[in-house]
Amino acid sequence: MKNLTAAILIALPVLMVSPTVMAASSDAVAKTVDVQFKKGASSANYYGKLKGSKYDSYTFYAKKNQKLSVKTTGGNVDSYLFNKNLSDSVNVGEYSSELDNQGYYTLPYSGKYELRILQPRSQASKGKTPPYWLEVSIL
Repeated sequence: MKNLTAAILIALPVLMVSPTVMAASSDAVAKTVDVQFKKGASSANYYGKLKGSKYDSYTFYAKKNQKLSVKTTGGNVDSYLFNKNLSDSVNVGEYSSELDNQGYYTLPYSGKYELRILQPRSQASKGKTPPYWLEVSIL
């Protein structure tokens, strides 16, 4: 019993701060959008407004080695990328260490990706409802 209690106490802080865990529940989805690019365009723009711990989900298909840029303006929001082959979500926000010098993330797999826009837990717990504008670009 002591070992179980110790394991729970060690895991609890990780569960409390992990954006992946925070956004893992399907009932936390506020809206789902299939990203659509106009003919000849490499970017698409969207508007959203978050409430509490809900997140907005943007899905798209891309090929391995294409470059993704995610730009958000407006409220204090985070952007995380998911793919079934990734071992964990990838922070693709403006200051992420995962981005190259031009602000792009090189997609490691071909297939379907999900971009989740969510607010930090500290902000979500205060009932904030930040509006945001999103630009998704794939080169």
